[in-house]
Parts: sequence; structure tokens; C-alpha cells
Amino acid sequence: MSISNSIRLTLNIKDLNITFSEDYLKEEKIKDVLALVFNGKLSPAAPGSCPCCGTVNKDHSIIKNGSKEVMIKMPKVSERMTFLKLKRQRYFCRSCNRTFSAKTDLVKERCSISRNTFHALILAAKKKLSVKDIAENFDISHGTLNNFLISLSDKFIVSKDTLPEHLLFDEFKSVKSCDASMSFIYMDAQTHQVVDIVYNRQLGHLKSYFLAYPKEVRDKVKTICIDMYSPYIELIRSCFPKAKIIIDRFHVVQLISRSLNKTRIQTMNANKDHYTKLKRYWRLLLKNNNDLDRLNYRYFRCFKYHMTESEVVSEILRVDNEFESTYYFYQEYLNAFQNKDFERCKTLVNNPPNNISEHMKKSAKTLSKYEPYINNALSYPFSNGALEGTNNLIKVIKRIAFGYRSYESFRTRILLITNTLVRLEYK
Repeated sequence: MSISNSIRLTLNIKDLNITFSEDYLKEEKIKDVLALVFNGKLSPAAPGSCPCCGTVNKDHSIIKNGSKEVMIKMPKVSERMTFLKLKRQRYFCRSCNRTFSAKTDLVKERCSISRNTFHALILAAKKKLSVKDIAENFDISHGTLNNFLISLSDKFIVSKDTLPEHLLFDEFKSVKSCDASMSFIYMDAQTHQVVDIVYNRQLGHLKSYFLAYPKEVRDKVKTICIDMYSPYIELIRSCFPKAKIIIDRFHVVQLISRSLNKTRIQTMNANKDHYTKLKRYWRLLLKNNNDLDRLNYRYFRCFKYHMTESEVVSEILRVDNEFESTYYFYQEYLNAFQNKDFERCKTLVNNPPNNISEHMKKSAKTLSKYEPYINNALSYPFSNGALEGTNNLIKVIKRIAFGYRSYESFRTRILLITNTLVRLEYK
């Protein structure tokens, strides 16, 4: 293999017109850093026509006219800054008396950063790193990288010709440049691929966004999984009339768990003698009663003798009758829901005991309101688990970057990290 082929392979250069001589590599100080500098030459045959005037090259109307040296930034080699010092052939057109340089696919026109470097930046942006750290690693300015990421976002266009059959809807805390505090995100429930992000989750804005899809495309959507945000229900009824609404199972359990927790805090503040017990063992109270340990005795700090987990819960429930009734209602609904016994769930929320707390009565009323959608949650396997995980990833991205100001930059990072921008080919 020749030297030129070896160096092209090392630097991932596809242009065969770039050649290297024996003294192809030197060490030079660039910005006070000792960098690797590859010396190459770009000297293709004279072009068939002049790019300035369009004159066809006949009888040597276009001739070679010296060379121009440019410094091109390449991806790092052995974690060292790497540059390609390229001598680009110059040509002179006798028809228009103008000169021009030989072109290469290695870099964009009037750019000193190679395409391979930009591709490496995309791969780095897909990791959980701040834009500033990525820019420092590649020794480019923060503004250059930010502008590049925004340009990617501008080229990414969501197709209005298709939608997944099963969707997940949710929202996340947006950035200051947005009009609304929350932005909207939706995902394919089967592939867990983020479809798009909308900067405003308000109902009017989402309606205008989804009504841009043709009716025949929207009618193909079969199910949509949401939390208990009521505007989503109105949105689905108007834009996706044939889709079945699924209330996420996690939010159902979370609703009754919070009601029990609020009742516990209320009881805790009213019974100072048992304050510590109610505060310390809150996890046991939220745990499914069937999962409590009934066999192994051990020491619990708030009790004088060894007890099982089940006995600890029984002792705590004796503190207050209302709290005890609320606890058993919570356990009964939780067991019915986990066993997918919809009829039992329906009976419990429509006829709750009178002696449960006001917090749990309010939750029962809410569950009764969303009754048909909870039935769908027990009938279909879809949930917002994957989307909630993505929202957690979004929080991590924002925290690593110490916050974002630009919505476009934030959206691009989310789409890159969640692999939505994979189908984009950078040119």
C-alpha cells in the first residue's frame, strides 16, 4: 500500500486526488498546543469547464496557476489535535481572466473544518455531555458548534404523511425562550422512538399542529397513552376521533399513593405521640400488603421489641380510624388494579366508604371520571414508561449544561440523544 493510501485510510479521506509525499507528518505548535500536521496536496486534472463563466476547457483555455495552502481541522488522532495542511491547485481561465481553486469533498466551500470533524461532533452530541465540553474536546468555538447543531434542526422535517399506530403523549419543562413553561413530546409506543417535540403544550397550539396531518393519517392512530392532563383528552377527541385513550397505569397508582401519603401526614401532625412512627415507616405503608414480610422478626427503632413488617403496619394503623380505613381502601384498589380486575376497581371508586379521608375521596372521584380510559389501561400493554424515562434523560441533559436558553439548541440535543435525528444525512 502506498503512503498516500495509508494516510487517506488513517484520516478517513475518500478523495483520491489528495496525495502525500514522504515527509507528510510534522509536529507544529498551534494555539500553544503541539499538534499533528499532515502535509497533503490536491492537484486533480484541469476541470472540463470554468465554474466562473462556464467556458468549456478547449485548447488549454484553463491552465494551472500555482497553489493555495489551507489548514483544515481533522478529527483527533491518538487524542492529539490534528490538522491537514493542504496545497490546493489553482486554475486560471483565459476566457474570463479569473482564477479558482480545485474542489474536494473533504470540506465545505469556504470552511476550514472537515466534514469528518462535523460527523464526529454529531456522535459526541449524542452522548450526555455539555456543548461547551464537546467544543473544548474538539478545540472549536462554542458558537460554531451551537450554530452547527441548530442547522441540523432546521434540516430535520417531520413527515406529515404518516404517524405510528400507537402513541405516547407527555410534556417536559421547557426553556426560557419559549412562550409556555412546558413543551410537548410524543413517541411511538412500540419502537419507543421520539417522533417530534413541540415547543408549546397548550391545547390550541397542539390542535393546529396535529390538524396539519391529513385526516386519513390521523384516523390510522389506534391508541394514545396519556397522563391525567385533561386537555389531552379534548385534543385526542378532536384530532384523533378513532383512537382509544389510555391513562398511564403509573399515574393511576401515583394518584392513590399520594392521597394515602397526604392522609398519613395529616394523621402524623394530629398525633404527636405517634409522629415518629408515621414519619419513619412511610414506605411500609405504601407497599402492597401482600408483599409485607410476615415471617422474619427484626428490630425496629420506634418499637421496644422485635416485630415483622406486617405487625409494624398493624400497630401504626391503630393510631387513627380514618387513616386505617383509607389504608385498606388503598390496598384493595391497588390489588384490584394490579390483578386487572376492572369491575372491582369500578365498584370501589363509585361507592367508596364514608370513613376514608377527603384526599382519598377526591382521588376516587377523579378515577371515576377517567373510568373508561382506566379500563383501556388494563386492556392494552402500552404505558408511558419509555417516555417518562426520556423525560428523565431530558432533565439530565439540561442539568449537565447548567440550563439552556435556546429552544432550538435544546430540541436538537434531545432529538440527537434519543436517536430521532439518525435518519438525517448531513451534507
